[in-house]
Amino acid sequence: MIEITHTHADGTLVDGTERGDGTAPILKTHGFRWFPSIKQWGIRSSRDQAPRRLAINATAEALRAAGHQVTVTLENDVRDNATVRAATHERLEDRRTALDAKGQRLTAESNALHRYSDSLVEHIPLGQPVLPGKRGQAHRNTLERSVNAAIKGAQIARQAEAMPVRIAASHRAEARTERPDVVKRRVERMEADVRGIDRRLARLTPGPSLVREQYEGDRAVLLERIKGDQELLEQARAEGRFGQYSKDNVHKHDLVLIRGQWRTVARANAKTVSVTTGYSWTDKYGWEEIRSLRCAHVEDAEQPAAEAAES
Repeated sequence: MIEITHTHADGTLVDGTERGDGTAPILKTHGFRWFPSIKQWGIRSSRDQAPRRLAINATAEALRAAGHQVTVTLENDVRDNATVRAATHERLEDRRTALDAKGQRLTAESNALHRYSDSLVEHIPLGQPVLPGKRGQAHRNTLERSVNAAIKGAQIARQAEAMPVRIAASHRAEARTERPDVVKRRVERMEADVRGIDRRLARLTPGPSLVREQYEGDRAVLLERIKGDQELLEQARAEGRFGQYSKDNVHKHDLVLIRGQWRTVARANAKTVSVTTGYSWTDKYGWEEIRSLRCAHVEDAEQPAAEAAES
């Protein structure tokens, strides 16, 4: 019995398959991939998403046509954003812990190779020449093994050095998803996606269908994500990290701090600010990207703190 399940916590997974039972080609054809860590087939990036009903239904029909018994269980209980963020953070921390352990393991392996390389030649007097022909063959072999071990140790050491860099990059990427300007753009994209789904739903013929269920599931997920991100924006607004700059207090020729650089305002628009580039064109940024303001009309009391944070 093969069971296809979907939950927002675990995503879409397949249970009951065995090596050589003929299910692998069918699952691959319909977008399933093998997850070695849990030893199961599943759909990538399906956690906290609506189930891909069309793909799951087509997979189940293909498996049944191949002689397998298949059951399908789909749950569509959308989890709130706080739960999703906590689960994502936990998974990222697990990956960082694994990367740290891998770095320590590679460092130990590199050190062992260097010690082995030194042990091969420590009994050979410094500067001793290699005899020609067969008499020096053993000497040459020893030197070659020593050099190869040292090279491999250096290569593994470089891999170990990359682990802290990857961990730091993971922390930066996670922190970036919580920045107000990033959250604002994400909300705008999701709101546009909801409007697109509404247009597609309006074009569907009345009555239940897998396509309608898919759209409605996707819409429910988007609405919950929008709600959670808007709460983040409201919190940032209350803390003075978002929404304090607009065309009402930013004027032409003011200086604004955007992405670590002070830029001169060319025009203040309803949703964006245009800044000079030193060329014939201007760049546009959302108001949420302004970190600080130098203005003759309005004093920015938080300017020193903002400059220090950016530096």
